[in-house]
Amino acid sequence: MSNSENRQETETEKRRQHRIGVSLEIHIAGRDRHGIAFEEMTHSTDVSRGGCSFRTSHEVAPGAELEIEIIRHITGSQSPFLTRCVVLRVSPENPDGWLLGVRFVGPHFPTYMSESTG
Repeated sequence: MSNSENRQETETEKRRQHRIGVSLEIHIAGRDRHGIAFEEMTHSTDVSRGGCSFRTSHEVAPGAELEIEIIRHITGSQSPFLTRCVVLRVSPENPDGWLLGVRFVGPHFPTYMSESTG
């Protein structure tokens, strides 16, 4: 088994909630690795009750705290979810971007379960 496969299994084992691959509009605000304040609109790559991942054009240090607003479009209206998060993982994506994995430290994202028909 390669180091990449070992690392992937370890990260999967650490996750407490199932992540769903979904692209939701996200507004993030915080400070980059150099202490410069920023705000950015982006989209999630996946979301769970306790965290999410998304791409950003700002280099952010692991351990940094961000404010996050996930915009949910429900039946024609916007329903924002506001919380704080801590950056757990930072992976370079291309010359001008990073993929961040974050854990919510404020309110957790609500989950929805399908209704049973009986």
